[in-house]
Amino acid sequence: MLYALDTNGDLKSLYQLRQEEIELARKSPYFCPVCHEMLQIRSGPRTIPHFSHLPKSDCTMMKGGETVEHSRGKWRLFNWLKNQGYDVYLEQYLPEIRQRPDLYLMANDKRIAIEYQCASVPRREIEKRTLSYRDAGVFPLWILGAKHLHSSNFNHYSLSDFARSFLYHFNDDYRLYFFHASKNIIWVTSNTKSAGGRRVFANTFSSIITSLNFPQLFSSVPSSNMEDQFLSEVKRLWYKNRTVYQSQVSSEERNYRQYLYLRGYHFSLIPSICYLPIPGQVQTGIRPYVWQTRLILDHFLHLPLGSRVEFPFIQIPSTPNGYTPHLSQQYLDLLTQLNIIEKTGKNNYIKSKQVSFHKRVEDALEDDRRTLEQLKNLQRIKI
Repeated sequence: MLYALDTNGDLKSLYQLRQEEIELARKSPYFCPVCHEMLQIRSGPRTIPHFSHLPKSDCTMMKGGETVEHSRGKWRLFNWLKNQGYDVYLEQYLPEIRQRPDLYLMANDKRIAIEYQCASVPRREIEKRTLSYRDAGVFPLWILGAKHLHSSNFNHYSLSDFARSFLYHFNDDYRLYFFHASKNIIWVTSNTKSAGGRRVFANTFSSIITSLNFPQLFSSVPSSNMEDQFLSEVKRLWYKNRTVYQSQVSSEERNYRQYLYLRGYHFSLIPSICYLPIPGQVQTGIRPYVWQTRLILDHFLHLPLGSRVEFPFIQIPSTPNGYTPHLSQQYLDLLTQLNIIEKTGKNNYIKSKQVSFHKRVEDALEDDRRTLEQLKNLQRIKI
């Protein structure tokens, strides 16, 4: 670990100390901030200076196998908050939930646990810890290590299922937080959108963390106009789905194709409205045409004009701050703006246009072109 308690109970770090300063530090006792056992100092030509437990230690921090990047990141985040006047603690034990967040603080009478997540762990573990914090009235703020930030350019990202589980939803905006401990840079992605698959579009703000204050992590982020790029991605995916046959697909995709085959349809000929960009789509790894096609076939296609349209709720994992989008409702709202259905009252919709599967790929591509033009002309839609 890069930090330890001195005899006065103050946290000290070996980070960026000169060798003579490290040798001087060896003459004083230091203690683990978690278990309070005495620590030793380890350093050398090939070793980053750090505090280490003695052999046979039972400390939970030692068993966790903390990396230098993780330890350095916690230390820098701790000092960043401390310098702003926050009463912040490292590895504070919360007995009611038996957890030790990396950092724990109070801000505006709100309990906050900050987890700097560098390693990839099972998503269910993240969800379990998040729910545990929320049930205890603690707001969990997950900040990912920089290795989880995969960007092809400033607005394009590859979002793994692991990273997706850390999406926050504030004020109709999806956000992710990343921190590069070595460079001391934090990234905030906002206005995150997905047309399906891992590739997402997002605005990005980056800064040396010491140039920011803590509340700025939750304030408005400068945005750029990427709507045309996003709709171009929608067009590309639609065209690929129509014209490129992929033999190696996921079990989910195979089940989807089998579902269509048993009903006499081919996946390349679905109506364009079965592949619409919905805001909440970014929260699920399920491709939009998989769930939208099922809704259209099971709850729309057979209805006569003027019939009431109802879609069931689609259950997906919530964000760490507890937001779960109503995908079906968002889909109904977009279909309304495309004049496929008509809203006649609160949560009441009727079918206003017949829709069918295509017979030829050429007809499907023309349907795509018309639908994309409609999407471009919708000024109020947020996709």
